[in-house]
Amino acid sequence: MYDLKETDLSYEYLQKIFKESTKLRIALLGGWAVYFHVNENYKKAFGEDYLKSRDIDLFVDQNCEKEFKLIINSLEFQKSAYTFRYELIYDRAKNSIINSETSRKRPIYDLIYIFLDIFSNKTTKALGSWCIKELQKVQIKEKNKIPILDVNTLLLLKCNSFFEREKLDKEYKDACDIYSLLFYSSEELKLSREVIEACKKIVQRDDLQEFIADNVLKDSLKKSIVRRNVQSFSDDTTRP
Repeated sequence: MYDLKETDLSYEYLQKIFKESTKLRIALLGGWAVYFHVNENYKKAFGEDYLKSRDIDLFVDQNCEKEFKLIINSLEFQKSAYTFRYELIYDRAKNSIINSETSRKRPIYDLIYIFLDIFSNKTTKALGSWCIKELQKVQIKEKNKIPILDVNTLLLLKCNSFFEREKLDKEYKDACDIYSLLFYSSEELKLSREVIEACKKIVQRDDLQEFIADNVLKDSLKKSIVRRNVQSFSDDTTRP
């Protein structure tokens, strides 16, 4: 779905972040958290990794904000357009990270932007973050030595963003992530009203079903399977 260089670079830097943050209370959310939740079962089913992400979404406990800001500054992340967002700019031609001033002198096709979005349980001042109520009592799990958000909070946040997206590619990726959490996560799921509504949206949209079939099931002709599977969640409040 994304350029391989983009996802590889993103993965490299999320590993660097966690290597430097072992004593801090932080956790992955968003697409990378979905990847770590489902990849083991997905790989058993398809023989390859689940969809990787380009951007990094992180929960950072408010008490850790100053220490975490020092870490991402040392990794050359820069403040971006939003208060909760940092960015890493990579120059393909130079094979190196560059700053925003240098990037303005480079052709856009040579640049990769990796966004780091920060979410927190309380308002942060030094770091800047997006404070959302679902993270006030966050539970953190660990997969492959990477701290990630618990599956039910992650699924809820994915469903919320699914109804807020303005860009179609992000909406499509959310649909894939929701489907994969429902069918490839090993953990018990709580099917909230938000989850059921998200499933109804997928059932009502042929384009979403086809995209999931093509990118998750690896066969666009399996659209009817996607519809049938998701229908079982939109019609019932228990996992089949």
